[in-house]
Formats: sequence, C-alpha cells, structure tokens
Amino acid sequence: MTTPLPHFSDAHPPEHADASTRSNGFWGMAVFLATDTVMFILLLVANIYLRRYSQGPGQNALDPGTTIWYSLGLWASSGALVLAEYFKKQARLSGVLYLLTAGLGLVFFYGQISEYLKLIGKGATVDSNLFFTGFYNVTGLHGLHVALGAVALLLAAVLRFRGRLGKNREGFTSALGLYWHFVDAVWVVLFLTLYLWKGP
Repeated sequence: MTTPLPHFSDAHPPEHADASTRSNGFWGMAVFLATDTVMFILLLVANIYLRRYSQGPGQNALDPGTTIWYSLGLWASSGALVLAEYFKKQARLSGVLYLLTAGLGLVFFYGQISEYLKLIGKGATVDSNLFFTGFYNVTGLHGLHVALGAVALLLAAVLRFRGRLGKNREGFTSALGLYWHFVDAVWVVLFLTLYLWKGP
C-alpha cells in the first residue's frame, strides 16, 4: 500500500510551503543596513583613533545637555512608529502616529543643524582639526539618514490616510520600520561615544 503524496494547491506550491513570514522588503533593508553598519563602525573607529592626535577644540566644545533633549525626541519616535503599526487597522490614528514619528525626526534634524551653526560660530569647523573632521562626517551621515527616513515616514502617513498602505505594501512598512529603529539605535552609540565618553 502506497502512502499518498501531500497535495499542494496552485496558490501554495511546494517551494513556498516553508517560506519566511518576513517580506522581501524587510530582508532587502536588512542587507542594506548590514553594509551601513560597517560604514558607521569604520567612521566611528577612525574618529576615536584620530581624536587622540587632534589639536584645538574637541569634545568639550559640544553641548550634550542640549543635544540630549533632541536625542530623547528621536528615540521616542521609535515608540510612536511601533504604535503606528500596532494601530494600522485604524487608518487615521496610524497616519497621525506616522506624522508624529516624522515630526520628531525632523525636530532632531533641526537640533543637529542648530548645533552645527553654533560650533561653526566657535570656530569648530569640519577642517579645524581631526576631531571635528570625524565628528561632522559621522553625525552628518546619520543626519542624512534621519532626513531621508522622515521623508519616507511622511509618504507612509499620506498612504495610510488614503487607505493605500495595505497588505500589498507590507514590504515597504516593514523595511521602513527596520530602517528607522536602526537610525535611532545608531544615535545611541554616537551620542555615548562622541558626547559622553572621555576616552582617547
């Protein structure tokens, strides 16, 4: 007596029987962020190494007391984004939370630009010494990530309000969520290392 072979419908062929629940967008973003992580690590290590030989204004010229408030806003934005996805079936509330996430990111970006202007006013420019060459490079790259992420979040808010952010766009929302949480996590490391750590 032969054992009958398992039946797979046309909608679920055998090659997809054990497919991951994660979207292609999520995995594509994960690969991109893996390479991005390497870039941030290299820039940060270079800054740590070079600032030992830096002359002139350095870490003491920074204002962690002010920057922490903008930082808290950025980190809180991750919580708003989690809520935006949790309430995704309530389009209006989810859209508002996406707007809040983007707004907090833009406030942080404003704070970063304001800090740059104050530092430049003190003579701490990108070419003033090795510390600030590294500082502007790594924080500027992070700021670019924040700005691009905020634009994507505004787009997500518009799509959510219009009811066009359904299951067919889950790849977009999952990739965006991973990207934004990554940006927030990177800033934790940068803030601790550049503003607070008194190492070499």
